[in-house]
Amino acid sequence: MHECGLCNGWGETERSCPRCEGTMKDQGRVTDFFDEYSPYLDLTCTDLVDGDVDSSVQNECVHLFVCGSCGLQDIQTT
Repeated sequence: MHECGLCNGWGETERSCPRCEGTMKDQGRVTDFFDEYSPYLDLTCTDLVDGDVDSSVQNECVHLFVCGSCGLQDIQTT
């Protein structure tokens, strides 16, 4: 079973912004933003609708990163 370092608190939560080289911070799993119940749904179900076709097959976790400088929102797999 795959464990996401960001979801479990031991992964790198900051990345470099591709637009301005500022700092992008992890905002959580992309599927957690669908509605108020999304964070409580089974991950095997939410991986099917996270926007990444291969995330459920490749055991990837899809997170939203936001740049504090320019406001760029970027979805990245971990």
